[in-house]
Amino acid sequence: MTFGDIFRIIIALFIPPLGVFTQVGLGRAFWINLLIYLFAVGGFGFPVLFGMWPAAVIHALFIILTRK
Repeated sequence: MTFGDIFRIIIALFIPPLGVFTQVGLGRAFWINLLIYLFAVGGFGFPVLFGMWPAAVIHALFIILTRK
């Protein structure tokens, strides 16, 4: 684990799509995480799905820790 990975993990705890972007760029994983994130923060008008925030963080951590 490098300093860059630790930095990405810290970013992913607050803004999961940004953490994924720093790891894989504008790939499919980024768009999936962005979609989960938008559902979590009510970006699509569904604020009742706030429980999806942990899903966005877990997905971001998975991408960061498994993709090299």
